[in-house]
Amino acid sequence: MYGLIKKEHLENIAKEVCDCLGYGSNGAADKLLLETAGAETGRGTIKDTSKGAGMGISQIDGIPFMDIKDRVRQEDKDSIKEYFDINIEWIEWEHLRYNPLLCMIFTRLKYKKIPEPIPNDLGGRARYWKEHYNTRLGKGTVSHYLEMNYR
Repeated sequence: MYGLIKKEHLENIAKEVCDCLGYGSNGAADKLLLETAGAETGRGTIKDTSKGAGMGISQIDGIPFMDIKDRVRQEDKDSIKEYFDINIEWIEWEHLRYNPLLCMIFTRLKYKKIPEPIPNDLGGRARYWKEHYNTRLGKGTVSHYLEMNYR
């Protein structure tokens, strides 16, 4: 599902996205990307049954997608173009549905907008995801994040 051929490919995608866009000051962005996909779709093993709530392996919602796209720094656009030969300005929300690379790029760009560093520990990243990705209004919980990523 979500365009993955093998589950192992997601680890490679997370590494490549972070090689391009950075691992964050604590070097934990690749873990956060994989764990976000874990919390949102079981790393691609749980089918999304909602209608239009989120898109792709990390379930990016439409409004945050547009915000990310509108506010991505030119430096990051240039890096993505050079590294992956992808022009972010041409990407539409629907493109994320079956393209884990695009979805992970946009997930990383979303997290890059957050000034607080990504925590080094799983529990810290679970709270970080809840506050900054799932938000206070989202249905996800810290315990859900932890449970999905212990599997």
